[in-house]
This record gives sequence, structure tokens and C-alpha cells, in this order.
Amino acid sequence: MRPRTIGIDLGTTNCCVATIDDDGAPRIITNQQGETTTPSMVSVAENDAGEVRALVGNPAKRRAVTNPAETVFAVKRLMGRRFDDPEVQALARTLPYPVVSAPNGDAWISLRGELMAPQQVSALVLAELRRVAEAHLGGEVGEAIITVPAYFDNAQRQATVDAARIAGLEVRRLLNEPTAAAMGYGAHRGDNRRFAVCDLGGGTFDVSIVNVEDGVFEVISTHGDAFLGGDDFDRAIIEQLVGEVRQEHGADLAEDAQALQRLKLEAQQLKHALSSAREAAIHLPFLTQGAGGKPVNYQRSVTRDQLELWTQPIIDRLPQPCREAVARCGLEPSQIDAVILVGGMTRMPAVQRQIAGIFGRQPLKVVNPDEIVSVGAATQVALLDGRFEGVVLLDVTSRALGLHVDGGRYQQIIPRNATIPTREHKIIATTKDDQTELAFDVYEGESPDPRENRHLGRYVCAGLPAAPAGDVLVLVDLTVDVDGILHVAVSELGSDDRPELHMVATAGLTRADVKLLTRTVANLS
Repeated sequence: MRPRTIGIDLGTTNCCVATIDDDGAPRIITNQQGETTTPSMVSVAENDAGEVRALVGNPAKRRAVTNPAETVFAVKRLMGRRFDDPEVQALARTLPYPVVSAPNGDAWISLRGELMAPQQVSALVLAELRRVAEAHLGGEVGEAIITVPAYFDNAQRQATVDAARIAGLEVRRLLNEPTAAAMGYGAHRGDNRRFAVCDLGGGTFDVSIVNVEDGVFEVISTHGDAFLGGDDFDRAIIEQLVGEVRQEHGADLAEDAQALQRLKLEAQQLKHALSSAREAAIHLPFLTQGAGGKPVNYQRSVTRDQLELWTQPIIDRLPQPCREAVARCGLEPSQIDAVILVGGMTRMPAVQRQIAGIFGRQPLKVVNPDEIVSVGAATQVALLDGRFEGVVLLDVTSRALGLHVDGGRYQQIIPRNATIPTREHKIIATTKDDQTELAFDVYEGESPDPRENRHLGRYVCAGLPAAPAGDVLVLVDLTVDVDGILHVAVSELGSDDRPELHMVATAGLTRADVKLLTRTVANLS
């Protein structure tokens, strides 16, 4: 009997899990607190027996105020990222917990003196969601459809798969979040239409253009910004309030991690309140100590206009991904029939106005934008199980893929927005007499200068026959599967031999790492 499959929206700020009822309807599974979403937060602490255990979700969120250096949030922004990535460096300066370089150069986290991979932290969250689902379903859950930002690259997608395996879940499918949102909305059941799905969540902004015609649900273009989301709005609010406290009370909150965490929670509540009200109050008694050790009691009112002024530079970043996604499929914004807003940040009126102005029409508002992605993931479970007749889902690659051979130029092999799964190849040749190894590099990106693209790995074909330069030809196959993950294979033309293929100077987790971290997560849970 096939293990139960659940749909998971593994968000930057919150997660949501859904299943399909016996009658075929998707259902959100509530956690132990009776809530439909679980904070994507993990904290480590000692229990009464002196054992180190992980707190996940709301318990971690509560502990973040008193122990911010031992509580991880927004780890999704570190998944599959290098420590020396400028965006990671900028993010690390704003986090209360230490981000460090792993031995392979990836961005990891230091908690209580122990290194933790972002995949390990995400696995603790996924393991908690799995337990919640198993309690609801009354049986074991072994598989999941997990949603990811459409603009996630190969390393980030692989990191998500590794996190699931560490949590004891096999990934049945990685599903792009805007695609899941459109399915959750029910776009596949309506009339033939062309949708723009704008997904502004806690950490990313994704835009997908979706064509629905005669049961074929086709994503024709996708674009996004991997560092644009609710966390950035929070940071803009926090920076404003930190400056005001410094000016009014002479206290520097930048040096007080607990005060900053209280400000972060207040910033989130302020955003939520001002999405429906014109004015809201901040009240933070005993926020920090001012001059002479005097306690600072900070309170003030904030209007929606003030909030929009503070966050305007972030709102101004929304049009570019929207216009790029539309342009990539040869359309104009006026040719989009409907716009669907997804993600908690789309509740903000200024965000709605900005997107309405881009497409020249009022967007369709989803009742629960925090839940719709997981509903779409559960709907995909039903689709894969054959419960829906006449529906075909076609998704696309988010980035171009290409090869670079030493001494040659970078060549794009698979274009961005190619329908997946897809497979393309390139023939490369030896350049020296008696050359028995041939190396090439794989990149994501479209720049002719490979240094401006994302390096995925260096591959070496070994065991080639000794022959004059140019006589040995190697066929390199690049395959992107339905999850958007790259697979590389080689064969020697003119013979039945398949050269040995080694990947060197790579990042990410090895199989041994995944096995080790699986035991570690089990011990912490």
C-alpha cells in the first residue's frame, strides 16, 4: 500500500500542511494549537533532564524573545546558499543567530556551539508538520508534495529535497508556489483564461503567467526576486523604529538582541493591523535601558500612510519581476485576463495598488492567501493519484542552464521557461593529444560571462581513450526533471563506452551528510 502523501507549503515565515479528504476535497490540517499555519521557527534548549531538544513552531516563536541567538527563523533564505553570497552576507548582519561558513563553503548556522545546516533546521520543521498530519490522519505519512518559490535555483531545490529526506519524507514532487496557488484557487476548473499569479510571501516574490485551456494547465513564464518578502518589510519598520528610539531616548537597540526581537514581533503585528485599519498603536514597556539605566517604555501610533512611506523602496521593487514575467512570454500586461494575489504580504493595500497598476486591473483576492499554496499542493496529490480527469499540468524552468569548457565560451543549453521535464545535449571534444580527461562547468544564468552566472559544479569525464586532439567526442546530457532539478550524464560518441563522471568543487549535502543529519534530527525531535 502506498504511504500517505500530504501537501506542504514550506514558507519562510509560516508553514501550512494540507491533505485530500476521501471525497476528494482539500483540507487544511490544524496544528496542536488549533491554527492553520505553523511558524517556520526552530529553537534549541535543554529540557529538565539536561537533554538538548528542538522546539518547533509556536514554542520556538515564544522563546525567540528571550533567547534570540538560539532561535532560527527565515532559514529558507539560507537554503542552498553559499556563505560568501553577497545577499547572504547582507542577511546575516540582520539576524540574531550566527551564520557561518561550513567546510564546503555553504551558509550554515551556529547554535549553542554546534553547526547546523539550513536543511537540518528545515527538516525539524518538516518533521513537526509530518507529526501533525499523522495525528490528524491516524496513520503514517511517508511522502509529500512540497512547494518552493518558482525562482528557486537548482541548489535550493536540491536542498529542499534533502531537508525532506532528513525528516523522513520522500518528495513526490516539488511544485512551484505560484503554480500551486493557481491550482488552489481552482484556475484549472474554470473557463479558458490567462492568469498572472503574484506570490509575495515572507521571503520571496514570484510571478508566474499561467495559461488554462481545455484542461491543460500550462505555466508559460516565471520570474521573481529571491530576496523580496515580508521579512524585508519587517526590517524596514524595525530600522525606522530603532532610529526613533535612538533619537528620543539615546538607546541603541542594534546592540540589544532581545529588544530587536520584540520589535520584530511588533512590526509583524503592525503590518497586519494596518492592512485593515488606518491607524494602529505600538506599546512596548521596558523595551531596553536608556541613559543612566533608565528603562525605556516605547509607545506611539502609526498610520497606514507612514507605514507605506517607510516601505516604499520595497514596494517599488514589485513591478520589475511582473513585467519581466509578462515580457518573457511575448505578452503585454493588458493581455492578462486575471491576476491572483498569494502570500500574506498581498493583504497590504499598497501592494494591491501597485500590482493593480502594473496589470491595469484589480486583482482577485484570495480569502486565505496563507493557505492557498498548501491547498494547491494537496490538489496536486489528487491529480497525481488520478482523481481529476482531463487536467494536465505543465511547468517551466526558472533559469537558463549552460556549459563552459576550459578555453571556450559559455553556451546556453536549456533556456529559461523551458517546459519541464526537458532534456538537451551538447557535444564537446578533447583539445589535446592523448587527453584522457575532459572537464566542463555547468552554470545557471544567461550572461555570456560565466562569472556572472550561478556555478552549479565542475564535472570531469575520466577514462577517455588516448587519441589525437578532437578525435574523442563526448555527448553531455542536461536533464531537468519535473521537480526542476538538474541531472548530468555523459557518453562517448562512436563507442559504447560511458566515461566515468565525477563532480568536483561542489556544495550542498552528500548522501553521507543526509544520513548523519537524519539521526541528528531524530535525536533533537
